[in-house]
Amino acid sequence: MKIIDLHGYNITKATAAVLNALFEFDNNSYENSLEIITGNGTGSLKLLVSDILDKEGYYWKYNNSQQSSILVLKNKY
Repeated sequence: MKIIDLHGYNITKATAAVLNALFEFDNNSYENSLEIITGNGTGSLKLLVSDILDKEGYYWKYNNSQQSSILVLKNKY
């Protein structure tokens, strides 16, 4: 599983990092999941990442109870 950590990223840098990671994720048949760490912070990165994933049609869920990590899956099952 590939993991990207967005701690300390601004919106522009986080957007680029997420889109790049999703491109690599889509083109790697060996990876079935991608973890995106957004941290707790103000929530702006969580909102950004969830908006990108929804817009692009990815299946995702929060990976922990603090909702500081998002797990993206290639399949719902």
